[in-house]
Amino acid sequence: MTGRPFAPSVPTRYSALVRAMHWLGFLAVVASYTLINLRGLAERGSALRSDLMQWHMLTGLIVLLLLVPRLIGRATSATPPVLPPPARWSDAVAKLTHLALYAFLLLQPLIGILLVQYGGHDVVLPGLDLALPRLVAENHALKEALEETHEVIGTVFYFVIGAHILAALWHHFLLRDNTLQRMR
Repeated sequence: MTGRPFAPSVPTRYSALVRAMHWLGFLAVVASYTLINLRGLAERGSALRSDLMQWHMLTGLIVLLLLVPRLIGRATSATPPVLPPPARWSDAVAKLTHLALYAFLLLQPLIGILLVQYGGHDVVLPGLDLALPRLVAENHALKEALEETHEVIGTVFYFVIGAHILAALWHHFLLRDNTLQRMR
């Protein structure tokens, strides 16, 4: 038998599942940040302010839910190589940034759920009148601590997310590698 030996193909893009969860997660994070910022413009005690908070919580839950299939997709599919390969330091920074982003996508919604429940309230899904099961009993001191933590993490991640976007653009336009195309 003649011909070339069988060689497994190397993917040029992430799996369709990983790409879909990345971009849907991006949209959910943008929506969540937008809603919480709009809430700050609404009058305290108003129905609009309450609605914006409910939708902020829903988009936070969506962020959390999208993370599960995304992580499964990452674990079960090949990671396409960056071509040309980046410097070791650049690869290390990218891995650290991605780890921080995944931690944010997991912890920020969980902290949000806990702070609402420690405040003695239910996390209610807007339009459905369904509440998440209570995980904790009311505890005002823990609610205050988690509220501060949630806000600080949210602020810090404006910068981490911005750095992630700038790095993708830097790779695409200046380094001219395939980093950005792997997620298209």
